[in-house]
Parts: sequence; C-alpha cells; structure tokens
Amino acid sequence: MKRIVVVGASAAGLAAAETLRREGYDGTLTLIGDEPHVPYDRPPLSKHLLAGD
Repeated sequence: MKRIVVVGASAAGLAAAETLRREGYDGTLTLIGDEPHVPYDRPPLSKHLLAGD
C-alpha cells in the first residue's frame, strides 16, 4: 500500500499534491490542514495590480 500525507492545505500543500498526481503517483494521497475551506489555488498577485496600474 502506497500512501503520502501532505501536512498543510495551503497553496504549497495543494501544489505538492497536484504535482504528485501530474507526475503519475496513483497511491493514496491525504491532504491535512486546519483551514475552514477546501484547498484551492489562488493566482499570484501581479505587481501591477498592487501598484494600482
């Protein structure tokens, strides 16, 4: 039985889980976090947006 546990459901944890699947990992994958919502991917903020451009 193959199992990987990712601790932290932030952007980094989600990226780790997505990369494992994309690279072909087909075992059990558990993502653990204390966030009140399901993991989601947020796009990076643009410096232009932050500058008000």
